[in-house]
Amino acid sequence: MDLLASLNVEDLPEQQTRIQTLFGSCSDDPAFNQKKLGFDSCCTCGKVTPKVECQNCHRVKYCTKECSHNDTVPDMTNASSEYDGDDDDELGVEHALGHTSVICALLCICNDDEIVEGADKKELSTLTTDRRNAATDRVVSEFESYPATLANVIMEGPCYQEVLQKSTKSKTLTIHVIGSSTDSELWEGHPDKMQERNVFSCYADALAEIAEKYKMDSILIQFFGPECPKKNIDETFDIPPVQAKKSMTKLRVQTQNTDYDGSVTSSNEDQSSPDILVFFNPGFTCPDYDWEKTLASCMKNKQLPFLVTTNTEMEALADMQYLFDRKLFQDISPTLQMILQNNDEEHDIDNLEDDDNNDDDDDVSSFFSLNPYCGLRVRQSGTMANDLYVKSRWLFGGISGPLTREVALSKKSESSSKRKRVVGENANNKKANPALV
Repeated sequence: MDLLASLNVEDLPEQQTRIQTLFGSCSDDPAFNQKKLGFDSCCTCGKVTPKVECQNCHRVKYCTKECSHNDTVPDMTNASSEYDGDDDDELGVEHALGHTSVICALLCICNDDEIVEGADKKELSTLTTDRRNAATDRVVSEFESYPATLANVIMEGPCYQEVLQKSTKSKTLTIHVIGSSTDSELWEGHPDKMQERNVFSCYADALAEIAEKYKMDSILIQFFGPECPKKNIDETFDIPPVQAKKSMTKLRVQTQNTDYDGSVTSSNEDQSSPDILVFFNPGFTCPDYDWEKTLASCMKNKQLPFLVTTNTEMEALADMQYLFDRKLFQDISPTLQMILQNNDEEHDIDNLEDDDNNDDDDDVSSFFSLNPYCGLRVRQSGTMANDLYVKSRWLFGGISGPLTREVALSKKSESSSKRKRVVGENANNKKANPALV
């Protein structure tokens, strides 16, 4: 990301709110999991009604100036205790670093993005032209990441190739985007109102290469979710040619303001059976949502290729564990299976790329990686003020339902990790999962 390069940072520091020091003083407090550290409670000590905020970004609160200062000082004790002899990690790069200058700078950028998003003329006037243009580009890139991710990952992902090949004969492809909302996949709030109205034309542009390569007559995208437009949409567009002289494919877009619970596809003659399922940032393990019925209707005992995006790495692991435990995602690579079956142990997720040469993985269609098509906009967590994320920054996919064949565990030796990844039922526990956003 160019934004990170400008700050001399190689990777987004996702989880940086320090909570280890709070376990002793707050572990017996039943309200601890409900606290929003840095918002309604001090980001350093956890005391409620903090009144001191960072004077630079104005986005993190503390009870005293001392607590504010302490959150900016490197925690050498904890950092050195995590040092495992790696010369490249003398300060424990996996350790939560608190409100560093980098975090503060990224949070300042969040302020600019929110001003552009709010479109208030008085606030917009406080930004220089360069800052306003840069913020607009970041906000726009987040919207554009939805069609870009959908089209490019389906085009390239191993689990979608069989369906794409079949579409050459059937001449059509049906994609269900489940849990959609107007302000995400459907672009409500886009800085350019003309682009907001042309959102489906952008999906058509993104799907042009797939349509032409597989000689499709039509592609149907159906968006489902209680946050879709109250008045359902049903429109058809031409998909522009890439190299051909004229358009040969139509894109039909439908929205349904409803939960996806299985009855949708059986009760509405306009609904088609999906060829591919897509979930953008669903939050399967988030206690605010109930995915049980929806996922049972579309993934239980059904072998369909699917795509899931998440905001953070830890959230991706939690969502994979959720599907794996419910036998909704079983045809999985030995490397990922080893991680999910041994989630009480530590594994080095960063070394997944080293397993590409593992012969046992060659014929497995599942995948897990950073999303090269995510946007540039960095957002602040709503529960831990120093935690950052980018929408759809991580993605995974594969074939739903039970195993299509027996998958053996990887014989490759495990690598040690510097930070434990929290998955399963503990993923929603603030004490166990500092990455919860």
